[in-house]
Amino acid sequence: MNSLRKLKIGILGVLFFMVSCVPVKQLTELKSKADAYQTSNEQLKEENQKLTVDVNELDGKVLSLQKRYYDLENEYNTLKEKQKNLQEQNEALLKAQKEYESLIGKLKEGSSEEISKLLGELQIMQGNLQDRENRVKVAEEELKAQELKLKESQDLYNQQQAKLVELQTALNKQKEAMESLKGKLSQALRGFYDQGLTVHEKNGKIYVSLEEQLLFKTGSYSVDPKGQEAIKKLSEVLANNPDINIMVEGHTDDVPLTGAGQIKDNWDLSVMRATAVCRILVNNKTIDPKRITTSGRSQYVPLDAAKTADARKKNRRTEIILTPNLSEVLQLIQSN
Repeated sequence: MNSLRKLKIGILGVLFFMVSCVPVKQLTELKSKADAYQTSNEQLKEENQKLTVDVNELDGKVLSLQKRYYDLENEYNTLKEKQKNLQEQNEALLKAQKEYESLIGKLKEGSSEEISKLLGELQIMQGNLQDRENRVKVAEEELKAQELKLKESQDLYNQQQAKLVELQTALNKQKEAMESLKGKLSQALRGFYDQGLTVHEKNGKIYVSLEEQLLFKTGSYSVDPKGQEAIKKLSEVLANNPDINIMVEGHTDDVPLTGAGQIKDNWDLSVMRATAVCRILVNNKTIDPKRITTSGRSQYVPLDAAKTADARKKNRRTEIILTPNLSEVLQLIQSN
């Protein structure tokens, strides 16, 4: 028993020695990166689900148009059959017309009694002929209208198919552009990942999130040199992607600011921080200022609503949200 106890104590000592050799900071950083990878994976799953829903909706519209086209084609075939029947009736009319002419001949040769009888038959025959002619005319008009309707439906179906292909091509092009942009940003900003910077994609947008520690001192809106360096590298990538719109959002924690200086509250601080980042971006003269929108969100869009120091640290951030120019897609959707 004493030997077994000594063995257990020895193993625990070795484990304690091995764990103590790993710095706590390194363990914390590894956990933070693992959490970030998990969050990114969940966001990618969410985006994939959204794209799947969009594609299913488009497929549904195409199937609906296909059903309408097949229904009209069936109606058209029915009318063609009706036209065949009408042609047979027309042949019957020609036959009746010959009988009519035969009766006229008999009228010229017959007695008054025979003439009266033949006149009665002739009137009945004329009525039948007129009725048949009217029905043939109506059916022919219906057939022409249905042929025109079928052609219009087929043209609309072809247009919708072409529009769907064009729209899907445009969406794929934008998706590829955003994936390429994310890769370029990750490459350009990789040196700042362990200093409070993350890049992730959500709902077709790319979010570059910079924690307060990378950009500002507490309560300040003056960007630190390290933060300026990160924003400058970001601007170099954005300058080469002119079709990307840029939104700069400032966020604070929920601790109220007090003072009589230029910054009155968290609203002021969030707006002025967003504006400060914007000014560094437009220092790159290749970036058109019309592409940029700034906003201050104060404390009202937190990443973590808990009232803890770690939660408040997460919430003190500046987010640069990059979205593709949707003018081409909107034009396709709105076009007739």
